[in-house]
Amino acid sequence: MKKILILTLSIFLLTACYDYQELNDRAIIVGLAVDMENNEYIVNFEVLNSQKNSSEQQGKTSTSYLAEGKDQNFAMAYQKALFSLNKDAYLAHLKALIISEEVAKTKLKNLIDYLIRDPNTRNVFYPVIAKNTTAKEVLKSTNEDSPVISTAIEGLIDYNNYKESISANINFEKFLSYLYSDYKDAYLNIVTLNEDKRLTIAGLAVFKDYNMVATLNINDSKTLNLLNNETKNYYLSASCQDNQDKKITINLYSHDTKITTTKKQIKIKANFKANIMDDECEYNFKDSSIYNKLEQNFQDILQNEINATVNYFKNLKTDAIGIQKSYYNQTKQKLDNWYELNSETEVSILIDKNGVIFGVNKQ
Repeated sequence: MKKILILTLSIFLLTACYDYQELNDRAIIVGLAVDMENNEYIVNFEVLNSQKNSSEQQGKTSTSYLAEGKDQNFAMAYQKALFSLNKDAYLAHLKALIISEEVAKTKLKNLIDYLIRDPNTRNVFYPVIAKNTTAKEVLKSTNEDSPVISTAIEGLIDYNNYKESISANINFEKFLSYLYSDYKDAYLNIVTLNEDKRLTIAGLAVFKDYNMVATLNINDSKTLNLLNNETKNYYLSASCQDNQDKKITINLYSHDTKITTTKKQIKIKANFKANIMDDECEYNFKDSSIYNKLEQNFQDILQNEINATVNYFKNLKTDAIGIQKSYYNQTKQKLDNWYELNSETEVSILIDKNGVIFGVNKQ
């Protein structure tokens, strides 16, 4: 009995040690960058480094390093990057895929088809578009605050999605669902490097089939997220009535946007609850009429922003909002001429009055 117990424990203990040693002998890839230059794909992996770097000061380590491969064929460039590693590649922890603008505009299908067939990657990583820089430069933009760029991208998307609603929570699996949908076009987050070479979110990129056709600025990206009910907090500012240099800002913390599509019209109905975040106007909020005026003002502002975004997509003939999807959900039919339809927007904003005591008129 004792021999059986010892043998059983030995199996579990030895297996754990073996797995731990095997993981140390692998190159853990957390990032993938794809560029194009001189008609060649340039593939770079961001690999976690568990060994000390002799070129650094004693006792310090470089957190990650890059491995590169080049070829006119994407699959070969990818394999050459893998061959340049001195360890077995481990791709299950891939966190970010950085795609250059050129690849996103003309060569995305080759990249997507290969990654779908690759059994070594999971579909939970974040694809992003590198704007005004190369994908490789994004991977190289490490600093003390962001020693692993792929992890920083993941955190940056999560933070900006919750805090400012600038980014969209779109991983590879969700991107594919839009890309292959007949009723909604795809979009991805854009990253860029600021003047200090630090990574930042720069809006959203819009796709038609496999090609990137447009990029949205920060404000339009927020409005797209709002229309898709993917915002957590949405800040909206308006100038003071008596001083255009000062502003009042509200946060739309609760929202419900519905799109109804018929063969004749697109109708968008958006209801919001908001609270006041910053008041440079110094309004008298004990006067209930102030709220009515502000609500109407902000409703007009947001309605204009929504209409401008919808018209922008209609002109592109790219439906990242899901207008065709709303029609299909109602009729189970396809609507090819959606971009020719008139659109109507109805916005309702209710500003939170909690904690405010209104005066009582005595007669």
